[in-house]
Amino acid sequence: MSSPPTPRRGYHHGDLRARLISEGIALLAETGVAGFSVAKVAVRAGVSSAAPYRHFPDREALLAACAAALTAALTDLLARAAELAGPDPVDRLAATAGAYARYALEHRAGLDLIHSHDFAAPHRQAVLEQSRRLMDTLMALTSEVLPGDASWADTADLAYVHLSTTHGYATLLPRDGRPPQDVDGVAARAVTVARDHLTGHLLRLRSHGAP
Repeated sequence: MSSPPTPRRGYHHGDLRARLISEGIALLAETGVAGFSVAKVAVRAGVSSAAPYRHFPDREALLAACAAALTAALTDLLARAAELAGPDPVDRLAATAGAYARYALEHRAGLDLIHSHDFAAPHRQAVLEQSRRLMDTLMALTSEVLPGDASWADTADLAYVHLSTTHGYATLLPRDGRPPQDVDGVAARAVTVARDHLTGHLLRLRSHGAP
């Protein structure tokens, strides 16, 4: 029988929580939510099975922390992709499709957690705060694309369609649970698809005399 893993040296009380979240996200990418457990995360982090409970009272709390961290990281990537895309509003929003697709291919289980898992009330707030930040980022970028007098509802609708299309494009491509090898190519195609959709949407607005 093998002996239990030796806790890794060098941890400070302040960074074990971050380490557990990082290892939890990595575990999600490998096994999905069904294979996620506090004990497995502890093994990956090289700490005792009791150590995580100093920071997270239960599995749901750790899952929620992982979901919040994933959403925060994704939001930062989308904002950065838009920034690097230059001044054109369509290019800026389309660039988020490529960043999202790349992230989805690398963290598919984590994104399933963000979009599908129903967190219990004590842990829901942290996830919702980061989800709002994600949508606020997309809403701001979408508002740049649309005419200045576009309604909030029209802006929200386009933002949600953009996010849904991008998510579907990335998550439907993997076969047999494995992502495509050409991640760069998939990300580039996601940008092209998003740009075509946004351009077509603007043309339809203009042809109908919409604001």
